Order: sequence, then structure tokens, then C-alpha cells
Amino acid sequence: MLAAMPSMETMGMAETDGAMRDATPFLFETERLRIRPWRPEDRPALEQMARDPEMMRHVTAGRTWSDAQLDEFFERQERHLTNHGICFGAVELTGTGEVIGLAGMQPHDDGRFELGWWIWKTYWGRGYATEAIRPFVAHARDSMGLKLVVAIIDPPNAASKRVAAKLGMRHDCTKSARETIAQRDDVPVDYFVLRLR
Repeated sequence: MLAAMPSMETMGMAETDGAMRDATPFLFETERLRIRPWRPEDRPALEQMARDPEMMRHVTAGRTWSDAQLDEFFERQERHLTNHGICFGAVELTGTGEVIGLAGMQPHDDGRFELGWWIWKTYWGRGYATEAIRPFVAHARDSMGLKLVVAIIDPPNAASKRVAAKLGMRHDCTKSARETIAQRDDVPVDYFVLRLR
């Protein structure tokens, strides 16, 4: 079951593909997961991921994040939530409430929206990334009215490429990460596209 349950507070409107869309915060539930905006008490879960070199291997070539980088991540996601009603949110197990990663969408500098997923290594190989990101594909198509979504993947990251393939995404090109968001490192990434219309 995929259920989008917005909060009672509307945070504004976002323009997507020339149309104004409701930018109400998201909450998605699947059979095993709940994906939602971040809460202050989630920080230790993200710190654990961002301070683990193995987890950061395909994010920053193994460089871990400082407190300032973690702060910036949370601030950026809050801006995306305010402006678009969507962000890279917390993925939690419905049975326990444990935060096991992140999944969601964020805008690129060119206005396209990127799908992203990142699951704590203890839970790799269980299909959680695919399960967590599927509601965002439906939301992008049905609620935001987007024509396409993209993903950027570190070229050696075979596991993320398998997730992209399960979503029906196709490799478009290899480009610099900096071409997607100016603050990113100038490193090559594989650029995947999923056409929704």
C-alpha cells in the first residue's frame, strides 16, 4: 500500500513544469516503511551513516561529513520541504520506528527533480531502497505533474544502478555532479532519467 498523507499545514505552492502544485509536506507508507520529513531526534541516525567511510564510499568517495555538513544537509532539506513539499526524508521501519536511511526528491539547479536513496548497510540487500523510492515516483507523476525525474549515481555503485533499473530509469549520460547542483564536487556521475509522461 502506498499512502500519501499530508500534514494539516500547507507550506505553500511550488511551480513544476509550468503548473502550480500544492507543496504540502509528505508522508508515505509502504508495507514495511514510512518515509517522512526529518525530525530533530533523527540526527543520530544520519550522523551514523555520514560518519561511516563505507557508507560514504559512493557519496563523497569515503570522506565523512562534519557537523557543519550535517547541519547544511538538514537546512537544505528543510528549504526543499518549504518550497516544494518534498525532500530527501527519513526512512523508518514501520514496526520499530528505527530510522534506517533516507529517500526522496530534491531539485537540481536546472529545475529537474532528483530521486535519491541511501540505506544503512545493515539493511542492504532487502529491497528497502526500491520500496522507499517508489512512492516518490508516483508522487512526482500524479501529484507534482512532472514529466521526468532523474538520479545521479556514482559509476561504480552497482547496487544503486539496480534500483534505478527496477524503477525503469535509463542511463542518459555521464557528467560532472557539479552540473546538477553547483555545490557538488566536480566528479563524474552517471545520470539516469525516468520519463513519467
